[in-house]
Amino acid sequence: MKTKILFYIDTLNGGGAEKVLRTLVNSMDQTKFDITVQTTFQEKAKDFLCNGITYKYCFKKQNAVTDALFRIEAALGLVYSLHIKGDYDVEVAYLECGPTKIISSSTNKKAKKFAWVHCDLRKKSDEPEVFAEKSKPWYEKFDKIVCVSENVRKGFTELYGNSHDSVVIYNTIDDKEIIEKSLAPLPKEIVKKKLTLLMVGRLMPQKNYPRLLKTVKTLLDEGFDFDLWILGEGEDRQKLENYIRDNNLTENIKLLGFQNNPYPFIKSADLLVCSSNYEGFSTFVAEGLVLGKTVVTTDCSGMDELLGNNEYGIITDNNDEAFLNGLRQMLSDTDSLNSYTEKAKHRGQQFSKQILTEQTQNLFFETLDM
Repeated sequence: MKTKILFYIDTLNGGGAEKVLRTLVNSMDQTKFDITVQTTFQEKAKDFLCNGITYKYCFKKQNAVTDALFRIEAALGLVYSLHIKGDYDVEVAYLECGPTKIISSSTNKKAKKFAWVHCDLRKKSDEPEVFAEKSKPWYEKFDKIVCVSENVRKGFTELYGNSHDSVVIYNTIDDKEIIEKSLAPLPKEIVKKKLTLLMVGRLMPQKNYPRLLKTVKTLLDEGFDFDLWILGEGEDRQKLENYIRDNNLTENIKLLGFQNNPYPFIKSADLLVCSSNYEGFSTFVAEGLVLGKTVVTTDCSGMDELLGNNEYGIITDNNDEAFLNGLRQMLSDTDSLNSYTEKAKHRGQQFSKQILTEQTQNLFFETLDM
C-alpha cells in the first residue's frame, strides 16, 4: 500500500524552497508514495509537477477579496479545516511561517507531521524571540523538524530548545538537469565580454544586493575590470536600478531579471558571488558547484557545509569590509581562482538528486515506523 503524503507550500512558482520542492516530489518513487501538493491559490501545476502527482489549492483565483479572506482564515486557524481534505499518512509544511501554522492546525490525528525550515530563524525576524514565542505552539505539533543545514538546525535549537526532534537533510537539486540545461546558449542579447561575476536570487533585503553593488563599485574604482550579472526579480529592483544609474555602472552591472533557465548564465560566469545577510542552504551555490563554479560568499547558514573550510570557495565574515576583501582577494589572484574551480568540480559531484531524494523518503518511512 502506498504512503499518502501531502506537501503544503504557499506557491510553486518561485525559486528557493519552491524549486527544491518541485525537484523533490518529481523525483520521489510513485510506486511507494501517493503524492499531493497543495498551494494557496490555483497555479499551472502542469508546468511544475510530473504526471501522477495530485495538485490541489485553497482558492481558485487570487484577488483582493481572496487575499483578505485567506488572511482572515489564517489568523483564525481555519485554513486546514476549510481547505485541506484527505486521509494522509504524512503531512508536510514545506516552508516556515504560513505553511507551518496551517499544518499545525491539522485535524488528522493519524498523520505524521513534518515542518521544513529553510533559513536561520534567528535572522528572519527583527525580533526573533518574539517570533519564537508566537510560533512555538505550531512547532510543538510536529513529529519532525527538518532543517536544510546544520546552521539552520543550530538556530532553530537556540530559539526553541532541544525538545523538538530535528534532523538535517540538504535541499534536493537535480544535478543531471542542471548540467543538461546549462548547455543551452545564452539569450542573443546577452554577450559575455570579460571576466563575469554572477549572483542569482530574489531582489529583496535578505540578499543585501546594495552591499554587492557598493563592493563592485569600489573594486571597479580600484582598477579591476569585470562585469556583474544579477538574475532575479523583487521589491528592491528600483533601488538597485537607481544606484547603478547614479554611479555610472550601467556598462558593468546588468539586472537580467528572472530567468526560467539560469544555468547557461551560471556556466558562463567565471565567479559566483553571494552577499546575503542570511540563507538556509543556498540552492544557487549548490547548483553552481554542480557546474564546477567557485564562490565568494558571506558567512550564511549552510555555506561551510557547501564550501568546507574555504576549501571550495571563500567564505567571508558577514560584513561589508570582509566581503570586499574576500572578493578583492579572489580577483587579484587568477591562479587561485582556477585552483578553486578545479576543486569545486569535485565537490559538485557530491550533490546527487538520487541520494538526497532517498534520504528524504527514508526519513518519512522511519518516522511512520516510530
